[in-house]
Amino acid sequence: MSNEPTVTDIKTAETAAGGVVTAVTVSITVNAKVLGADAFVKMEEIRWFDGGTDPANAILVREDIIGILREQVLDEAAATADAVRERAAQTPKGAVSVHPAAPVQPAAGAQFGQTAPPSGPQATVAVANGAAPAAGQWQSVPSRFGDGEIRFLPTSVYSTGQLEAEVAQWLSGQGLNPDAFKVWDNRPGPKGLEAGAPNGCVAAIKVSRDAEDFVPADVARNAVARVKFNNNGTLYIWLTKEAEAAIKYGALDKVKLAAGNAAPEEEAF
Repeated sequence: MSNEPTVTDIKTAETAAGGVVTAVTVSITVNAKVLGADAFVKMEEIRWFDGGTDPANAILVREDIIGILREQVLDEAAATADAVRERAAQTPKGAVSVHPAAPVQPAAGAQFGQTAPPSGPQATVAVANGAAPAAGQWQSVPSRFGDGEIRFLPTSVYSTGQLEAEVAQWLSGQGLNPDAFKVWDNRPGPKGLEAGAPNGCVAAIKVSRDAEDFVPADVARNAVARVKFNNNGTLYIWLTKEAEAAIKYGALDKVKLAAGNAAPEEEAF
């Protein structure tokens, strides 16, 4: 019997007008019961096209979303099962404890402004301390959109922890509470960038499961931001159009940082 959660449903839809596709929607549902949680986990994403796009490109975008969402929803199913087991083992009935964490604010490393060695453990340590990566440390895979390559630093050089810390700092700079979001690193794993699998970005940022009740359902389903690497090894992070609209119309107000970077008790995650 497989220990992987079962994908029970994949739904796709396209919105078309005037012979062009204006939006692509994908939703994926998995059953996490095999992992010990009697639960279904569903994720959905909508990709909009300004001015529309041709049906052929819409198919490529749809496949890109399916690939990204499939990995994310399977990971989330595993995380949900782990959380259920941990909560059952550690939390007595009738007792609930919430501990909001302060946003991560990584300081500049001791080797900031330097260039790391080309390879080996010293290279990993140097990049971890803020040094710029050497040219030989880069990897690349084809973009899922067919528009060139996605160039990235592997997790052995730039760890998932480093990426999460930098994203947390960026979210804080946007006035958003990092504790309300989850970073999906697309590099590791058998279907990750490091295995040669094409993708559209290095990482995606979504509202965390614990914070979903604080935002509208469509905001919780879609990526809030995406991540790539700049040529100097720093991160390029940008808000999705859906997130820009959500911020404009106040849909993310309840996951913003309060004055003094401390979230109100009723909005703790």
